[in-house]
Amino acid sequence: MQKWSKEHARFVGRVIFANFLKLPLGSYKNIIEEVESSAIFKKLSRDGGNHEGNNSSAIIIKRLSRSGISHEKTGRSSKAIAEIVKSNKDFSVRYAYNGFNKIYSIRRTPHLKLFYKLRRIGSRNELTHKIIEGLIEHQKEFLSTGNPVDLVPFSQVQLANWLNGNESSKIHISWISRLVNKLSAIVPSGEEKILRSFFPTQRDINKRLIKQLLDKENEDIESGRLKRPLTDNKIRAKLEKEYGLSLSRCTVGHCRKDMGIPPAKRRLSGYKYPPLSANFSMLYPLTIESVQSNAPSCPGIYEFRLNSREIEYPEGKTNIVYIGRTMNINKRLREHLGRKSKNHHIKGFLKKEKCLFRYIQFLKNWKEEEGKLYDLFVTTYGASPYCNRVRP
Repeated sequence: MQKWSKEHARFVGRVIFANFLKLPLGSYKNIIEEVESSAIFKKLSRDGGNHEGNNSSAIIIKRLSRSGISHEKTGRSSKAIAEIVKSNKDFSVRYAYNGFNKIYSIRRTPHLKLFYKLRRIGSRNELTHKIIEGLIEHQKEFLSTGNPVDLVPFSQVQLANWLNGNESSKIHISWISRLVNKLSAIVPSGEEKILRSFFPTQRDINKRLIKQLLDKENEDIESGRLKRPLTDNKIRAKLEKEYGLSLSRCTVGHCRKDMGIPPAKRRLSGYKYPPLSANFSMLYPLTIESVQSNAPSCPGIYEFRLNSREIEYPEGKTNIVYIGRTMNINKRLREHLGRKSKNHHIKGFLKKEKCLFRYIQFLKNWKEEEGKLYDLFVTTYGASPYCNRVRP
C-alpha cells in the first residue's frame, strides 16, 4: 500500500475534522461521555486542574474557562452550548456541559483511536471557545445592553482574520461557519441567541433600526400622537436624524419589504394584518438548511409566504399563505418540509415556488396569540390564509 504524503494526510485530517464539526450538540456530548467513561481513558488520564505541569499521567485535562458550569436550563434549546455571564465590565463563559470545557494534553498513548478522538474533541472545544471569545470582544456593547441595535457589522471572515492573527495553524472560515450555524449561547439578558446572529450585515442593522422606528410608530398611532403611518421617505429622514444613518428611500423600502411590513398606505396599526406590535423575525428561505440555521427550538407562531407573487383574497392581495403555531418551531418547520407532511396545499407551493418563513417566539399563550393573528388576517383580507384549512 502506497504511503500518504504529509500534505495528503493533512488534507484528509482537515476533512475529517470538518465533518466532526457538523455533529449536533447532543451527538457530540454522547461521544465525549463515551470516550471519558471508557476504561482506557480512566486509566491513562488524571485531571490536571490547575496543575498543568503534572507529568504523572499520559492524558492531562485542562479547562478552557474557569467560570464553572451553567446550571440554568429553563427554556434552553438543544443548541445552547454556553452562557455568557457579565461581571462588572468583563464577560466570562459558563458551558452547559463540563465536557465542552476541556482540552487534552496527550503525552503518550499506544491507543491511536483514543488519541485521535481526544484530539478532535479538544480541537472542537478550543475552536468553539475562541469563537465565543471573539464574539465577546467584537460585540461587547450588545452584550452589555442586550439591545439588538448595539450589534455592529461583523463577518465570519473578520473573525477568522482576528483568530488567525496570533495562530501558527490557520483556522478556516468554513470551520467557523459550521459551528456558528449550529450552536447558540445564553447572553447576559437571558435571551438565547444562535451564534450566527452575532454576525449582522449593515443591511441587517438597517432593518433593525427601521423596525424600531416602526414599533414607535405603532405606539404613537395607538396613543393618538401620530395620525398617519410614516412613508418610506419620512422613515429615511428619521434614520438620518436619530441615528446618523444615510439611506435612500429605495433602500428603506427594500428593507421594509424584507421584514414583511407593508407600505404606509396599507399599514393601519392595530386592526390590519400584520400588526407592527407583532415581533416577527426576519424572513428566511423555507428550506431544510435555512430552517436548521435560523429557526429556534422553542414554542411560537410561524408564517409562510410566497417569494415572488401574491394571492388574490376577497379584500386584497398578499403573499402570505399560512399561519401556524407549535411547541417547537424548528421541528415543526422540518415536518412541513418532510415527506410525511399532510398539508397538500403547502406541499404544492413548495414544489412549484420559492417560499419564505418567519416566526415569533412565545414562552406561553402561543395558542391564543395565533388565534388573534389569524382573526386579524381574516378581518384584513376577508378570508383565511390559503393553506389554513381549519380555524385555530
